[in-house]
Amino acid sequence: MRLKVSPLIGSGMVLQEGASVPIRGESAPTEEITVVFRSKTYRTRADSGGKWQLFLDRQVSGGPYTLEISAAEEKIVISDIYIGDVWICSGQSNMEMPMQRMKDNFPEEWETPVNSLIRQFKVPQEWEFSGPREDLRGGDWAAASPETLNDFSGTAWFFAQTLYKRHPVPIGLINAAWGGTPVEAWMSRSALASFPEKIALGKQFADAAFCDAVIRKNTAVIKAWDDALTVGDSGLAQAWHQPETELSSWDEINLPGDFAEAGLTGFCGVVWLCREFEVREAIARSEFRLWLGTIVDADTVYINGVEVGNTAYRYPPRKYSVPAGLIRKGRNRIVIRVICCNGEGGVTREKDFRLFSANGRIDLDGMWNYRVGIKTGPRPEEFFIHRQPTGLFNAMIAPILDYPCKGIAWYQGESNGSNSAEYATLFTALINDWRDKRQQTPQEPRDLPFLFVQLPIFGKPEENNESDSWAIVRHAQYSALSLPATGMAAALDLGEWNDLHPLNKKDVGHRLALAAEKVVFNQKNTSPGPLLRHVAHDQGRLRLTFDNCGEGLKAYQQPYVSVIAGGKTVCVPADIEAPDCLLVDISALENPQTLLYAWAANPRDRQVYNAEGLPVIPFRVAIP
Repeated sequence: MRLKVSPLIGSGMVLQEGASVPIRGESAPTEEITVVFRSKTYRTRADSGGKWQLFLDRQVSGGPYTLEISAAEEKIVISDIYIGDVWICSGQSNMEMPMQRMKDNFPEEWETPVNSLIRQFKVPQEWEFSGPREDLRGGDWAAASPETLNDFSGTAWFFAQTLYKRHPVPIGLINAAWGGTPVEAWMSRSALASFPEKIALGKQFADAAFCDAVIRKNTAVIKAWDDALTVGDSGLAQAWHQPETELSSWDEINLPGDFAEAGLTGFCGVVWLCREFEVREAIARSEFRLWLGTIVDADTVYINGVEVGNTAYRYPPRKYSVPAGLIRKGRNRIVIRVICCNGEGGVTREKDFRLFSANGRIDLDGMWNYRVGIKTGPRPEEFFIHRQPTGLFNAMIAPILDYPCKGIAWYQGESNGSNSAEYATLFTALINDWRDKRQQTPQEPRDLPFLFVQLPIFGKPEENNESDSWAIVRHAQYSALSLPATGMAAALDLGEWNDLHPLNKKDVGHRLALAAEKVVFNQKNTSPGPLLRHVAHDQGRLRLTFDNCGEGLKAYQQPYVSVIAGGKTVCVPADIEAPDCLLVDISALENPQTLLYAWAANPRDRQVYNAEGLPVIPFRVAIP
């Protein structure tokens, strides 16, 4: 079959209302192409290479419709098409994170009827370094249903759900996200003009032989480490997972917690954990679920000698099913084989750590036994080619930029924490470049709306630090609001100190929708939250005035800020003086220079919100 169409043009798709949508594909060279949509016929002719493209007239929201594409004796029929709003949703893991990970937190989302007028196209995760691709190499549209919702981006889904309630038109989500990726992977060479070293790095991987060599070398050293671990692990050789294993020589460790607390500081290798527990007859032989929070770095879990689950890396929640009959009345044993890759091993605190069924639960926190299976050096660092500059732009973004859309939703920044000082320049360049590279039509706004999520908290609570990398990335994100048609979802309070992938994507989606309401639909609201507008210094007191306060500033406990004075950082109480004003007394400080608020990865001073529940945006400002 010679007649083909772009993967984005498929059954179940959503087309942007009010825009001339391109329909493109391939056929025999110079062949005439006929397209019929909503009783109108469009014609074009393929070029000498067999490529063709035409544009549909602007449409109003509605559906379902059918599109027919014909060439000579061939015909393609595309059904279940809707007209509505399309959003490109991109970034790293917190945009990619699927609804399946949130099923236990938001089970109501799977209850019928699931809104099938919200659809997702998942862009294949591929890279390309030789230059921008003209088209995607795969992908399908999926209408939301109890069967498909697991695979939807959680952030994008809740964003679309909120928008649909306020603007009930079909919504298409083009999911182009990949975990762990820095911003430069999503940028073109022209966007990286100020960073020639990044362009040069990306160009290396345009050489297939170079790519293969890098992959082979990295794969080989990691395989050698993994193999040595397997061969040398006494626990595997002696089957420590079996219930009859003698524990008298094992040491004790309190879990959840870091392995370093048991003397395994900087440990790399394998640690075996074991705990015995009693089960009463009333709940024995039930089908159980086992939740172990997250474990650093990889784990295999056994109950009564039978493997019930394993996870290969540190971030996913450990949620395993235990078949009925495996747990019996009386004494049972759980064993966890943990691989520690880089000296940070442990079981994450303040997460569910339990075994449970419909009939009862067994809490697993407390004293466990442990024994080292093998001690090694650190695991070689894994190299990810797709994280190199330009690779994802060329393969995943360039082919979709001319697909008309309502705007872009972006959630990224965690992977640029190590080079936070350059993020402001990179992020602004990305926004401008994506806009410039779109094939603009008269119906589209000059500046495509670009919405983004500001990083939430992460890590243990700490005092403000002027050089904190996550705070600097947050400020870079805030600074992008100076560009036209941009909006930000503040997520400072929506994170989890012990998880890089917080589960509350519902409120993140709601706040992205608030930004869309303000930027795209011209509705008044207080998004993204109170923004510092002015600082006045009056007789030893600072008066801080804010925008976006709505009905007024609120604090759930005594607010305070940090003042850098005389080379030291001092915490100073702040009082709400007016609906849009905080008052800070600095009269007792010598040479106060800088004022900080919420300026840390997980700042302690984040007590102030507006009445609508949006947090004050972090700030760093010189004291006048």
